[in-house]
Amino acid sequence: MSKKLRPGTRQPQESLRTQAARWWQPAIIGGVLLLVALVLILKYQAASPPAATGSGTQAIATLPEAVEQTQATAVLAQAESQAPATSLPDELPEAQLERLLAAGQPTLAFFHSTNCVQCLKMMQVVEQVYPEFSSQVALVDVNVYDQSNASLLQRARIQAIPTQVFIDSKGQGLVVMGAMDPQQFREQLQALAGGQ
Repeated sequence: MSKKLRPGTRQPQESLRTQAARWWQPAIIGGVLLLVALVLILKYQAASPPAATGSGTQAIATLPEAVEQTQATAVLAQAESQAPATSLPDELPEAQLERLLAAGQPTLAFFHSTNCVQCLKMMQVVEQVYPEFSSQVALVDVNVYDQSNASLLQRARIQAIPTQVFIDSKGQGLVVMGAMDPQQFREQLQALAGGQ
């Protein structure tokens, strides 16, 4: 027979434990769900493109950087259109690179994203210097976040961005990771252009 409690008396200990158990069960389930979500996020990040280099990197470009990025992308597109036989309509960067290497064309393969600080800096350097060499050195512009470039990224074993690969007419390459200053970049392009 159970005892009835009078108003103002304490409840038995078992009742408090039962109430605590009811509160902890949703908390445990929520914690497990949070852990599963974290594992999925980490798994997705492991499969994502290479990390940006440099100490001043960020995942999302701010508005001024987005404007600079748009301007740099437009100049890159214009420089590519000026270079003879650099790209064909609807040609993926991987096919473009293979065609240029088969032809013995000195080539700059520029691996970058459009939202990291170091990539944006390097895009500005390319915008400033590359037009001087556009008739001698082909440019293959590779956005690492474009899924159609996944195979090329894997083949090139790109570990960080920005990465510039300077390939001479014999197919020998020099890999430079990180943003370069304009003078270093110009010297590398001069070496490529002179080695024709």
